[in-house]
Amino acid sequence: MQPQVLLELLVYVLLAIVITGLGLLAELQSALYLMSGETTVALWLAGMGLLCLYAGIYLIGYEKLLPAVRQV
Repeated sequence: MQPQVLLELLVYVLLAIVITGLGLLAELQSALYLMSGETTVALWLAGMGLLCLYAGIYLIGYEKLLPAVRQV
C-alpha cells in the first residue's frame, strides 16, 4: 500500500471525526440553550450541529472515506 493512500485515509478519518464531534457538541449546546430559554441561539446551534453531522458522516464518511477504503 502506498504511503499517499494511507495519508489520504488518515486525513479523511480525522476530518470526519472532528467535524462529527463538532456537530455533536453543537447539538448538546443547543439543548442546553433551549432548556435555559434562549430559543434563537438554540435553533441556530441545532442547525449548525445538523450541518456538521451531515458533513462529517455523509459527505466525508460516506462519500469520501468509504470509497477510499474500498480501493485499498
